[in-house]
Amino acid sequence: MALHDDDVPFGPEPIMYNYRCKDCNFESEMNEAHIDVAYGWTKKRTKCSYGMLPVLECPNCESMTFVCVD
Repeated sequence: MALHDDDVPFGPEPIMYNYRCKDCNFESEMNEAHIDVAYGWTKKRTKCSYGMLPVLECPNCESMTFVCVD
């Protein structure tokens, strides 16, 4: 049986969110799968057009100021 364009074996591709550090201005795209894991690790959230997303640790300066930007 051949796969068609609309037959995706593992579901749709994950959503990518733009994150930026408030301290050092480091920017990166974050995969929704990584963000889902962070929901259990942090109670600190920020609001953006996607809803409430967790504030993450910045991979550049290691402070808890990595937030979703629109």
